[in-house]
Amino acid sequence: MLKVHILTDDRVRKREILAEHGLSLWIEKDDKRILFDTGQSSVFCHNANVMGIDLGQTDYIILSHGHYDHCGGLQYFPYKNKAPVIYAHPDAFLKKFASTDKDEPSREVGIPFEISGKDWMKGRIVYSRQPLKIDKGIMVSGEIPCFSPFEEVPKDFYVEKDGRITHDMMLDEQMLIIEDDGEVAIFLGCSHPGVINSLKFTQKLFPDKNIKLLVAGMHLENVSPIRLQMTIQHILDMNIQKVVPLHCTGFGAMCEMKRFLGDRCLTLCAGDTIEF
Repeated sequence: MLKVHILTDDRVRKREILAEHGLSLWIEKDDKRILFDTGQSSVFCHNANVMGIDLGQTDYIILSHGHYDHCGGLQYFPYKNKAPVIYAHPDAFLKKFASTDKDEPSREVGIPFEISGKDWMKGRIVYSRQPLKIDKGIMVSGEIPCFSPFEEVPKDFYVEKDGRITHDMMLDEQMLIIEDDGEVAIFLGCSHPGVINSLKFTQKLFPDKNIKLLVAGMHLENVSPIRLQMTIQHILDMNIQKVVPLHCTGFGAMCEMKRFLGDRCLTLCAGDTIEF
């Protein structure tokens, strides 16, 4: 059994559910409960309460990458004394920036707190750059390599490391991959390394398994029309059963996906649930 609850998204349409720019998912895989990202505030806690979800049952916390809208809410996790293991890339907690109008960093977009000030997190974070199996049928991907020449890493993000600010190659973004009934489901925060790169890496890790579900922010709002068309065509060619575009995908890109994928594309948002 695989059930996915959307705790945080940029859109909402249900009473008492809140929205914010960010992403958080509550994933139930058999008897395991996974919190994938935490949005930027305590919104995920509020929505979990409204949806009847007990965050105290969390078995694992997965941080997709080190941006405020995916990890900022971690500091509001309500069960700090019994918090589970937190999985992240070693670079997730570096200082990160984005540019606005000029080709230079102008605003901070990294995780808005220091681990050193959060005693409850110490000893709970597991860092990995490589694919890591965390439970039966549950894996975090580690760094996502480049396979598709049409998918470029965004050029308007920066990272500070060893006292230098350089373009952020988004090495810290990882995906969650869950095996279910002989197939796999994929969960992505923003797909900064490219959603097709991510899908192809999954196929490399699980060469004999079909991809049944993709739930992802895809960062396609400002890409070229040809890149969007090629992305949709690859998704069609991979015959993914259900695609749930969220968060930073962009409304126009969501509409194009819905147009070409039809019922295979689910335009869900905060407060919604999908079950396999």
